[in-house]
Amino acid sequence: MRKGSIGTVAAVIMAAFLLTGCSMLDQIVGADAWKDWAPDSTSLQVYGDGAVTETIYDQLDQSWYTGDELQDMIARSMNEYNAANGEGALNVTEYSDEGGAVKVKLVYRTGADYARYNNVVFFSGSMLDAQIEGYLFSGSFSSVEGSDIKEEGLDASVPLSHKEYQVVISDGDHVIQVPGEVRYVSSGASVVNSHVVQPGQAPGEAVTEDAGTEGDGTQVNGDQETGEGLSDAQADRNYLYIIYEKDEKADLLPSELQSE
Repeated sequence: MRKGSIGTVAAVIMAAFLLTGCSMLDQIVGADAWKDWAPDSTSLQVYGDGAVTETIYDQLDQSWYTGDELQDMIARSMNEYNAANGEGALNVTEYSDEGGAVKVKLVYRTGADYARYNNVVFFSGSMLDAQIEGYLFSGSFSSVEGSDIKEEGLDASVPLSHKEYQVVISDGDHVIQVPGEVRYVSSGASVVNSHVVQPGQAPGEAVTEDAGTEGDGTQVNGDQETGEGLSDAQADRNYLYIIYEKDEKADLLPSELQSE
């Protein structure tokens, strides 16, 4: 490109920005630089095709096992899972334990594989399918705009009115990146950027061992850590809900988006 052309392109972009405001700039570079976000703690990244990447960070305890033993355990676990659920259901794409700092990256074919392998609650899909599967959208919600919580204490009917949106539901404490702009989150969650959400309190934390009953008499006593014995509504209230508007190019990995 000739030197003079660069100035012309810059002038065009600046003119467009002045005419259309921040929304145009957001579309060009991303207001909160969400594409540059990279996990530095255990986290999940959900992709538009349904795949889920889990990046695990931990410290190697040599008194229990060596790095080679840990790597072998992970490989055997992956092979056993794939033998039972189909080749490619789970892949380990990265492993390191340099200096005792363990980093493992696992790619699950679907959110259901992630839930099954880890024996946790996890859903990724449409709002309607989430309801069909029995998720209650209990508790209150907050609306999100960009990297900010805009309005708290919203009734579930507000996000549920947007059947066109997608939702990720989890009972874990992972930071989660979704393939679209977050529009609503369950109460207590915080927003890292327009695509990344940090859970609030740990599941079951608000429930005491002698929690008594709901207003309708439903028993809600149960284990704080596992949620065992809680009513469906009480357990559901402790789930993280992330409701988002799917990106146009949601099937691309963040690195592929950056290269465009």
